[in-house]
Amino acid sequence: MPARLLVRHPDGRIEETSPQDLSELRDRVCWLDVADPNDRDLDLVAEELKLHPLALEDTRHRHQRPKIDEYEDHYFVVFYALEEPEPDVIRDVEVSIFLAQNVVVTVHSGECAARVDVERRFRDGHLATPGLLLHGLLDTMVDGYFEIVDHFGERVELLESLIVDQAGADLPTSLGELFQLKRDLLRIRQRVAPERDVLNVLVRGDIRELREPGRRAYFQDVYDHIVRVTDEIDTFRELTSNVIEAHLAAASNRLNEILKVLTSVATILLVVTLVTSFFGMNFDVIPFRSEGLFWTAIAVMLVSTALLGVYFRRRGWL
Repeated sequence: MPARLLVRHPDGRIEETSPQDLSELRDRVCWLDVADPNDRDLDLVAEELKLHPLALEDTRHRHQRPKIDEYEDHYFVVFYALEEPEPDVIRDVEVSIFLAQNVVVTVHSGECAARVDVERRFRDGHLATPGLLLHGLLDTMVDGYFEIVDHFGERVELLESLIVDQAGADLPTSLGELFQLKRDLLRIRQRVAPERDVLNVLVRGDIRELREPGRRAYFQDVYDHIVRVTDEIDTFRELTSNVIEAHLAAASNRLNEILKVLTSVATILLVVTLVTSFFGMNFDVIPFRSEGLFWTAIAVMLVSTALLGVYFRRRGWL
């Protein structure tokens, strides 16, 4: 998708025009969106806004940590949107945002559902300033976290119920899925947690272009949502660890029960083996072909087996 420049005119009309006109429209609110950027698009943005080379380098090399950098006449923000294109498949979309006087530039790979929603609101006239536009982008991305995190909670509860329901039978082979779930939660936390620092800067009002009356309250609301999402992720990670421990404890208990049965059977067979091996030796005092001693040995084996069986049964091992 080519770069798109949306310009809000003083009469409230939204016009889509060529990105090359950006430098001539700096007296109006402009939003330049660049999807799947190439070197030519980034060079154009850098030329129009006189971007710092370090910010441009971070935009070219993706997978940056969420952050906000201040330069002489613009700011650079890295934020993440989370999407779930398939069940249990999380896609993180890195969005690089440049904020200058009357200009917001967004750079991302592929389509971003949050951007589509914000563009609709921008065209409807609800985001009339760069500050509101930036807030709309961040707020929409953060609101998308809740549904995804709730799905993780449902997965944890499902796996927990499976382990509890089958604690007395063969446990499901879900340990790998539990570890995968824990890794997914950690990856999401690595994306979400540093965004609190970004919102802290916006809440403090350190950005000159956003020092408008009442604007800090908007970003404070986004900050509260980030804190809430982070707390939920930490809760689910702890719950996942508890489920893993419960899974291992149930498997250990099951193994102990099996070992009790095997130990009981081995003990019974040990006594029987001792009797047969002793009477099987052809000593003169124990005639090899004595019918009386044969039935005596049989009786000893039967009685010992019965007594040991009753004993282990009472101990709960059989």
